[in-house]
Amino acid sequence: MQCEQRANYTLDYHLAIAESTFRLSRSVFERRAKPRSQNKMMARVWGVDSDDQPFSLDCVLDNISASGLYLRLPRRMKFSASLSIAVRLPNSPGDGKFAAINGTVIRDRKEHDGHTGVAVKIIEHTFI
Repeated sequence: MQCEQRANYTLDYHLAIAESTFRLSRSVFERRAKPRSQNKMMARVWGVDSDDQPFSLDCVLDNISASGLYLRLPRRMKFSASLSIAVRLPNSPGDGKFAAINGTVIRDRKEHDGHTGVAVKIIEHTFI
């Protein structure tokens, strides 16, 4: 019998976030509660698109924090659709840890490159 051991680290610890990224100037108001890593990362995403078609594909993750992420997909998504995402975290020991993330789509918009930018609220994550 093989048991899986799950890490209980916080996601923030594994994200490369520059100290100056989250500092606020007097003229700029930041609504986010958590700072975001601006490192673009490759990720694998699974879900069902706005046409009710299941998919599994590689995509670009533009930014991530402990509470949400933004990625680009070649398809539209429905509000509140569930997504599963696997991504290698850049600030992890050794070669980096993978995070398995379950989230909910909170926004999508058409980008200039033809892809759809999708904002995802992270519901849960585990390290694999």
